[in-house]
Amino acid sequence: MSPEPFLLVRARIAPERLAEFRRWHARVHVPHVLRIPGITGAYRLEPGSGTTLQGPNHLALFTFADEQAVQRALNSPEAERARRDWETWAADVRDLAIQIYATLDSRTLLRHLN
Repeated sequence: MSPEPFLLVRARIAPERLAEFRRWHARVHVPHVLRIPGITGAYRLEPGSGTTLQGPNHLALFTFADEQAVQRALNSPEAERARRDWETWAADVRDLAIQIYATLDSRTLLRHLN
């Protein structure tokens, strides 16, 4: 059995708005994300104490039920709503990165490489 895929969000939020952003994230955004079909968990990660001012000060991890759930989740109306949540923070967010990680078995890897 392979580990469940996950989506990792990294961002640098304007420091003077970080506390407000974290409250919004917990109270508004995470509940919206948890309504996305196929999302099974949400976790806020704390950047290490050695994080520089140029590095991310917001890290969030969202888990998917399985590989088949990823595309269904990303294309859902609930995901569109969660993406729109961020619009109000656009002026305060820098270096936003959203990455999806999933295990590839050798057959999948060979099919993509050939």
